[in-house]
Amino acid sequence: MISFWRGRKESCPKCLFRVCRISSSFDAYDMARIWINRMLLESPNCPRRRIVLHARESLGRIPSMKVNMRIGLVAVALYGLPMVLAEEVDGHSHSPKDHLYEAARVAEVSFEEAYAAAEEAGVESHFLIEAQTIHFLSTGNMPELFGHLEKLEAVSGNLEYGMDKPFHSERQLIGLVASIRAIQAYEANDTGEFEKQAASSFVNSPQYNQAFGLLQLMTELRRKEIQESAMANLRIPMDLTIASADGEQKTLTEWLGGNQALLIDFWASWCGPCMQLMPELRTKGETLPSQGVVVMAMNTDADDPIGKAKKVRDQHNMDVMPWLLEPEDRPLSRLLMIDSIPRMILVNAEGKVLYNGHPMDPSLKSALAALEVKI
Repeated sequence: MISFWRGRKESCPKCLFRVCRISSSFDAYDMARIWINRMLLESPNCPRRRIVLHARESLGRIPSMKVNMRIGLVAVALYGLPMVLAEEVDGHSHSPKDHLYEAARVAEVSFEEAYAAAEEAGVESHFLIEAQTIHFLSTGNMPELFGHLEKLEAVSGNLEYGMDKPFHSERQLIGLVASIRAIQAYEANDTGEFEKQAASSFVNSPQYNQAFGLLQLMTELRRKEIQESAMANLRIPMDLTIASADGEQKTLTEWLGGNQALLIDFWASWCGPCMQLMPELRTKGETLPSQGVVVMAMNTDADDPIGKAKKVRDQHNMDVMPWLLEPEDRPLSRLLMIDSIPRMILVNAEGKVLYNGHPMDPSLKSALAALEVKI
């Protein structure tokens, strides 16, 4: 992704390149922070210091994205596009257009003010759109970026390309657009469109394809497809007996009672995300039973599950639902292919799995809506 840097390594510490190389790794988040901090320490007078500071701030501003995508976005914004745009001469930009491109990359400069000044100065619309693209990338504003792609494509023929420009070729720009459209398709669970755009991204700009972690996302989509296919005809044995933390022993049918579905949250005390979502689970436990859905917490702790279930229940004041203990042989986890938690399962009275995924996935709302249930 850093073809721009060929022949320019003498101008920047090696750690800068390491950030680029690890940008598509799942554990890149902490590593990127380390190398960016080293960059700041080793090169206190670097003219790009403000850009690197902005990179460090940006790492925590995109919480909705996967770690590898988050780092990829920062890497694309900072290294995939030429640093030349952000450099200053004597502390000042030469023109409204130069100032606009600088503002698109640097947090301390108001992009809105620079945009208005450039527009008033008569800077061509295609340059304004290009600068907006850089700004959205730099700030990690994916919603704006999604809605911006058609404008960018429309002016692609009018942009200036070269090694000293934001994009060194129109093909590279096509690769960026395809990468972003692939992410958009991934979030919409549109496998066909994702594969189409990911392929275009790889053909036109492999660097962006790697930076946005599209290979990992494709693997994840395939995993989801396999799981959904396996779940299609799966039935949970409703005569399976499950114990509660209070010592009750009931079959799943008995826990269901006369209701239409069970919503089972698989959790463990060592799982940080599980603990963070306890307030959400409590809300479900308070609102869904009146709509015919029994909400249950299923503890998967191997050590002292009873004590830990009671402790968490009491800490969060969540006696509004049954606190169950999965048997030691993990029959439900194995049957449902639960390899990560938190995980939430929606099951109807016949044992058919209606949902199997993360508690905050929008698909859960859709599955509940099919039962005429609202969260």
